[in-house]
Amino acid sequence: MKIKKFLFILAFVISFSLFSFSALNSSSVINFDFYTYKGEKYSLQKFKGKYVLLNLFTSYCPMCLVELNTLNKLNQICKSNEYKIISLLVDKEGMPLLPKIVNSRNLTYIVGIAPSDIFKIFPDFSITPTTYILNQNGNLVERVVGYKNLKDWTKILNKYVNCN
Repeated sequence: MKIKKFLFILAFVISFSLFSFSALNSSSVINFDFYTYKGEKYSLQKFKGKYVLLNLFTSYCPMCLVELNTLNKLNQICKSNEYKIISLLVDKEGMPLLPKIVNSRNLTYIVGIAPSDIFKIFPDFSITPTTYILNQNGNLVERVVGYKNLKDWTKILNKYVNCN
């Protein structure tokens, strides 16, 4: 009985790892349009040539809201113009709160509303916060799940751009 359970878990882990690996090495360009709470329309294609830290968050996630502050600090201390930080709210119920979230934190980077098909674009997205790092061509190069502090984010970003 224990061997069957172990083999099942092992098969699941291997399958999940292969799926995750293939998703991260996808050669398809990720591009979609989104809006800020002010109604400004953006396309990820606009940021071609830069690394994009695409942070997905919800209004009811305490660690997401803390990470917005962390990403704002990262944006302020890392003056490289080789990257862009974008945070997108995924819960539509939180849309009325978005102006307050942005203004109360004095966020200086782009914060918008995720398109309705965000779960199709990122089928592996299930935990907030999750940040997808896209390379200069718009290909997914890394997925960061869960809250990270400023030191962690600086280390992660330094893999792609000089942030010292």
